[in-house]
Amino acid sequence: MANKEKERLMRELFGKKSDLKIDLEKDVLDQNAKALSELIKDNDRRIQSFDQKLEPLQIKELKEDFGQDFDLEKLRQDLEKDYDTKLDVPDNIPLGLKSREVFEKIERELNEVVLGQKTATKALCIAFRRPYVTGIKPDRLRGTIIISGNNGSGRHLLLTTMAKLMKKEGLYTSDAISTLDMSNYQSPSQEIMFLQDLYVALNSEAKIILVEKPFDAHAIFARMLAELVINGSLHLNRRYVYAKNHLQVAGEGLASNIIDTLSGNDKMIVMMVEGSSYKLLDTYGRSFMDKIQDQIKTDILDEKSLDQIVDKLLKDLKKRCYEQLELELIFDGSFKKHLLSIYNPNDGIDSLSPLLKKVYDELVDLILAKDGIKKVELSYHGAILAKYEGEEIKLDLSKSSAKERLAIEEELNEIVGLKEVKDYLKRLEDHLKVAELRKKKGLKVTEVSKHMIFTGNPGTGKTTIARLISRMMKSCGLLKQGHLVEVTRADLVAKYVGQTAPLVMEVVKSALGGVLFIDEAYSLYRGRDDSFGLEAIDTLVKAMEDHRDDLIVILAGYSKEMKTFLEANSGLRSRFANIINFPDYSASELLAITKSIAKGKDYRLAKDVEGPLLEYYAKVQAKNDGTSGNGRLARNLVEEAILNQAKRVLDSKNAKIDLLCLEDFDLGDNV
Repeated sequence: MANKEKERLMRELFGKKSDLKIDLEKDVLDQNAKALSELIKDNDRRIQSFDQKLEPLQIKELKEDFGQDFDLEKLRQDLEKDYDTKLDVPDNIPLGLKSREVFEKIERELNEVVLGQKTATKALCIAFRRPYVTGIKPDRLRGTIIISGNNGSGRHLLLTTMAKLMKKEGLYTSDAISTLDMSNYQSPSQEIMFLQDLYVALNSEAKIILVEKPFDAHAIFARMLAELVINGSLHLNRRYVYAKNHLQVAGEGLASNIIDTLSGNDKMIVMMVEGSSYKLLDTYGRSFMDKIQDQIKTDILDEKSLDQIVDKLLKDLKKRCYEQLELELIFDGSFKKHLLSIYNPNDGIDSLSPLLKKVYDELVDLILAKDGIKKVELSYHGAILAKYEGEEIKLDLSKSSAKERLAIEEELNEIVGLKEVKDYLKRLEDHLKVAELRKKKGLKVTEVSKHMIFTGNPGTGKTTIARLISRMMKSCGLLKQGHLVEVTRADLVAKYVGQTAPLVMEVVKSALGGVLFIDEAYSLYRGRDDSFGLEAIDTLVKAMEDHRDDLIVILAGYSKEMKTFLEANSGLRSRFANIINFPDYSASELLAITKSIAKGKDYRLAKDVEGPLLEYYAKVQAKNDGTSGNGRLARNLVEEAILNQAKRVLDSKNAKIDLLCLEDFDLGDNV
């Protein structure tokens, strides 16, 4: 196609009505490469809109005007070559009522993957089809959808499968999904961070933006998202530029590529809500809710659907065993019946998946221990049984947690003193066991606050107990990981404005599934003029609420200072119902700790050491300072004695290498 003819065609196709921002009378190639790239991306959406509106009759007329060799695809290829860009536009998009057939096909395939959610799959197909009937405006949002329901009910599977099917049918050019986790934006100081993430999502190849935890963001960001949904675009209160993969505030001078509005860019926003969506009205407002035409709720599975899902889970397990272990797996009817009996509607499929994972892990251990097994039959008779080659063994799926609980109990018993702390932990474990039994019987479970405050001097065992708590909660199933993240003010409070809240959230994320232990927590609050510290506290309180099911926060510090700290934020005291005091060790307890430390290093104390050590500890404690009754005193004393003993052993051939004598301890004038 000659250049003149192509230019005439361009003017004919993209005239005034098309609102195409390109003037062929100007030499656009003289513009800088970056500006040209932005121009082509902007026009890409309008080309797509034009392509969607072409009817066969229009194509016929165009061919009559420009010759039988006219080819719209050829035109697109020429444009891509001339402007060095990729116009990734889907072909044969079914507009209007013609879209019914393709979405009926999508619905059938969706139901094959997401079982037991026919009402939700139908509603989702209607939601995704709606723009093809009502019309698409490339610079606005394609639509906004709310998907609500319980965990394990298939909400995310529903959306990811939909994205794949939309691409498969040529309706989307990508099955990617951009995710905007609103729990990341809990302080006004994170405005640029939120806008950058939103800008990237709106300009990515993904057609779907998934909004997770929509209730967890600061109100200012909820309002911004609401404005985007209501108006189809978001007007910014400042001018920005996007450079070096970061959104930055533009200077006062003239600048190219200014960003003062975020357009919807034909994206579909999907808000994922756990449980009911009623709280969205309070968070995002009435105008926002009125704008949303599609609210989808996943159902609690009925018996028939649950039966189908369990069959699919067993089929997947069987396939995995065959492909990974070369093992033929057979299921007795009692095994499936057991799975159906332990299904919890509130947890959905999540109540079954962990068990099947443990079963698979046990089968792996079985294959490794007894090579050559080709067939195993699983059944349930009070326990899960595996039958093979005439043998039958019990799969003890709880053995790891049971062993861990026993190990924790033994470690707890070995810790010297701390009777109050030990009693509390045992009461807490008893409560968790009873709660587990009540849950199995379908009774209501009373949740208790698991966050704690440890008060006392340094070296009284606070960190040790915190580690045991994290492991205990993991063994009880209340934490997913059971690790301990220990931080201080330096890890939570930044030096510059706008950095503290993101820093706190990074620390919180690293601790999810475990325990966040903040030592010397009182240092977070240095008076009402400490705006950074107050911001850290406010962000922490919000994060504790948002992640209450998978995070335990323990604050530690001196008793007096911790009391002042709790007054810094009214929400702190209510969230820390468990205040546990760690008293200083007595002289006899310090002696026991000394023996324990020495034993841990393969040493023992001579008999004549105990009396002088007991007297020494009593005199040191009389000073009544912050270090007079802690374990570090005993540890330092033992380590110093080991160094002294080494010289004595080398000087004396008859000295016992594992014995610490009185002369090895430097007790000074205290004895």
